[in-house]
Formats: sequence, structure tokens, C-alpha cells
Amino acid sequence: MNFGNWNITENGISWKGSALQKFEIPADKINTTMRVGDSKFYESILVATDQHWLTQNDLYDLNFAFVFAAAKLNVEFDYDVFDATLDEQYERFEEEDEDDE
Repeated sequence: MNFGNWNITENGISWKGSALQKFEIPADKINTTMRVGDSKFYESILVATDQHWLTQNDLYDLNFAFVFAAAKLNVEFDYDVFDATLDEQYERFEEEDEDDE
């Protein structure tokens, strides 16, 4: 199954866009979280957000792919953590837009 340039398989999520770039989230790492202060986030989403070669549209597609992959691979998924991750992602988008101005 594909979402934009993201391919979901039993091995996880992988970037299928430009051959010059590579980004993968192995199936056993999809639900890996990280803490920043009192907040808990899905690590791979924020790592991808910090990849400047990925566009915001690529990242939106990744968000959909991420939820789909978690369900398909039957891994533990926490919507509260995902919502917090997206809030942090959007804050990073805003900071990047401000830096570009």
C-alpha cells in the first residue's frame, strides 16, 4: 500500500521518492516513542520532520502511512501520543516558516 511516496509493507514504512534520499521506519520501530520534557512523541515522525528534503506534503502523507502501518502491522498505537506528535510537528512547521521569512 502506498501513501504518496511512502510504501507500507510487512517490513515497515519506506520512502519511494527520489532515489537520492532514503528514509525507513522498520516495523519493530514504528511505535518507538521519545520524551521531551513532560511530553511523549512518536520518534520516527519527528525524525522525519527534521529531514529538510522532505516537504510538508511528504510528511502529511507519512502521517497517514504511519497510522495505516500501525494498524496493518498490529502494533500498539496511542492516539494521544500521535496527537501530541502532530502538534509538535506543526509547531516545527511554523518555526521553519518563520525562519524562511
